[in-house]
Amino acid sequence: MTKIDGIVLCGGCSTRAKANKMISLIEGEPMIVHTVKSILPFVNNLYVVTGHYHDDTVNSLNSFSNITIVHNESYMKGMFSSVLKGVKRVKNDFFILPGDCPFVKPSTFELLLSSTGDIRCPSYKNKDGHPLYISYSLVNELLSMSSESNLKEFRNKHGFTKVEVNDPNILNDIDTHEDYINLLKKERK
Repeated sequence: MTKIDGIVLCGGCSTRAKANKMISLIEGEPMIVHTVKSILPFVNNLYVVTGHYHDDTVNSLNSFSNITIVHNESYMKGMFSSVLKGVKRVKNDFFILPGDCPFVKPSTFELLLSSTGDIRCPSYKNKDGHPLYISYSLVNELLSMSSESNLKEFRNKHGFTKVEVNDPNILNDIDTHEDYINLLKKERK
């Protein structure tokens, strides 16, 4: 297997959800556990970047011995500050996956790995989603960006390979309690 690293982002305050969405239960397990389980088979090293709810996240993931928790003390600067915190740790090409994207299919990771391009983005019905694949060759340039920037700006600046996938889960974005309820309804179908 090609060496690949992974970064899972869960440093936010979950302001719109009004609670720590990463520990919201889905099928009896915290959402962040589902996210970690989805990416773990495809990476050699996994870095979970925490922030506001650091302790809750660590407690939810204590059964995993093969991940590294990275605390972003600057989480109030926004998600890109967590991206940069995780990117400082990688030693290989890597995936970046938000913690609230729990059910990405294995086939999506496989297609991204087998595609070409320094930046690869899954697309479902012409809508871009997660995870993003980034070549290690872009790390220094990524780290030189301001923490006020964002990953989409970086991706668009460099151009990227769209990888069409049959996976609506790449579009999951759980920002509110209503989004969480809708995800639960989808999972029951």
